[in-house]
Formats: sequence, C-alpha cells, structure tokens
Amino acid sequence: MWGEGRLPKERDQNVAKKEKPSMQNEQNRVESGGTTSQPTPSLTKELLELKLSEGQRRTILKYAELPAHLSERLAANRTVAKRTQFTLDELDELLDHLETSVYRAKGNEKQQVLRIVEKVSELLGSTNDPDEISEQRLPKKMNTVFQIKVTLMGIAPLIWRRIQTQDCTLVELHDLLQVTMGWEFEHPYRFIIGGVEYADLEMASEEDVQDACDTNLSAILPAQNRRPRFDYEYDFGDQWMHQLVVEERFPPEQGVQYPICVAGQSACPPEDSGGPWGYPDFVEAISNPDHRGHEEMLEWVGGEFDPERFDLESVNKQLRRMRIRKS
Repeated sequence: MWGEGRLPKERDQNVAKKEKPSMQNEQNRVESGGTTSQPTPSLTKELLELKLSEGQRRTILKYAELPAHLSERLAANRTVAKRTQFTLDELDELLDHLETSVYRAKGNEKQQVLRIVEKVSELLGSTNDPDEISEQRLPKKMNTVFQIKVTLMGIAPLIWRRIQTQDCTLVELHDLLQVTMGWEFEHPYRFIIGGVEYADLEMASEEDVQDACDTNLSAILPAQNRRPRFDYEYDFGDQWMHQLVVEERFPPEQGVQYPICVAGQSACPPEDSGGPWGYPDFVEAISNPDHRGHEEMLEWVGGEFDPERFDLESVNKQLRRMRIRKS
C-alpha cells in the first residue's frame, strides 16, 4: 500500500542485545508534550472556552508544571472571569501537563486533577465514543493524510515522534510505530480506542479483542474535525504505553511519499529495559561511571547508548525500506 519514499542518510544500526540484568524499579513518572522541529501544516486556531472554578485554577497552578504562557493565562484570569479561552493546541498542551500532574497530586487533590483532566478532554473532544464512531466515519475513498503525535508515557525527558500517514490498517500503524519509535518488533501489542482493544488476533490472548489487521485508521476516527487521542501499548511485561493524538488531517502534499516522520525527540529505550519504572535506573547506570552497574549495563546495551539521540533521517530511511517491502 505504501510507495517508495525519500532517501535520507543512514545512521548507526542498533547494537545486539543480551539478557538484561535485573534493576530496582523507580516510581512511575509521566510526561508528554513537545513541539515539532520541522514545518508542518498549520493547526487550527479555533478558540475554545474552558470554565474553571477558583479552586480548580489553584490546583492546576499548584501541581501542573506549566510553561509560562499557560500559567500566566490561568493566573491572569482567576480574578477576572471563570472562563479562559485557549486554542486547540494550547488545550492539548495543557492536557499533557495535567495528565503529568496526576502523579504528583495526593489524596483528594488527585481526584480534583482527574476531574479537570476529564473536563479538558471533553472540551477537546478527545475521547472516542464507540456509538459516534459507528455513526460517523471518514469517507473510505477520502485521500487524507493523518498527522499523529506519538508520546511514550511515563518517561522524562520526553520521548515523542510526529508522523504523517495516509489511511492504513491498525497493524500497518503498529509497524509504523515500531519503526519510528525505535522498537524491535519483539513483543505483543494492542491499541485501545474508545474502550475497545485491537490487536493481531493470532497474538491476542483475550476473546473480545478486535482484529487490527482488518480495521483501518479511518474506521475508528470521528469524521468531524476533532483531535482524537487513543493508546497503543507495546510489551505487556514492560508496559510501554504510547499516547497518539491525531493533530491534523490534510490532503497529500505533492511529491511527498507517506508514511514519513517529520519530527521527534530523544532515543527509544532499549527493549526489555524495565518499562517506565526501570528505564531511569538504566539511564543512570550507563551515564554514571561510578555507578556499580555501569560496566554491566554498558555491556548489555552493546557498549554505548545516548538517551538524547534521535536521528530523523535514519528513521525515514527505515520507513522507505518498509514501504518498498510492502509495495
């Protein structure tokens, strides 16, 4: 289905992996967000009003580590009005920071943050309603490119990718995610969309899972111009959870071969590195020569690993090869 694409430069191949030594888990930390590093189609500037009580504003400012343009907006409006206007981009950014703050809040305040997350999500229209999905779908022949931001949850600094793809099956989207993130196709996966699970039925252990090989991306997205988000889980042991946000839909650009990756940040964790809880221990060990596990971890990962490295050109070269194999 996917045609031949561009020819970016090659990067060093991932080193061979060995069995990973056990390491102590850390507390789960969730971060998501980031901005594109290359020009992309402009996102809508539609303004939406978010209604917040004074207590909700205080809770957000207390727990969410907001960038200045968001915190100043909330602080400036708290004594003026209960409604604050945000663009879709700003609301999406706010939601990312709110979801992070859930893990910092305690007791009743955690529930308050969760209620605010729900309120912002509803305003964004980011939760897929299965009934709505069945009634309103994109035309099957619509020649549309989906721009999707993929964020690996539970890791700081942020690990994310921005991809563009035409309509494809969910199993093809799985392949695209594996290549662009940097995974190695070693473990089962599933998509969680509108409360429904989609996976390769030959790999699924549960009976109520839908077939990812027979479900197209366009079939599970609302037809109206919204920014739906859904989850992709890889490796049920390490529980690598990815959040996918459909940022934009637009006609294919002349001369561009899809799918492509247009931006990203930070390296993908090595396979079997312990999930969001164990990966920080791994990074600490390889980054600190005085760490007692330094030499052992370096040997396990193949001698070197740069957590901050992301090679966009290499990713797109791998996508080109994937397109050729599938054509």
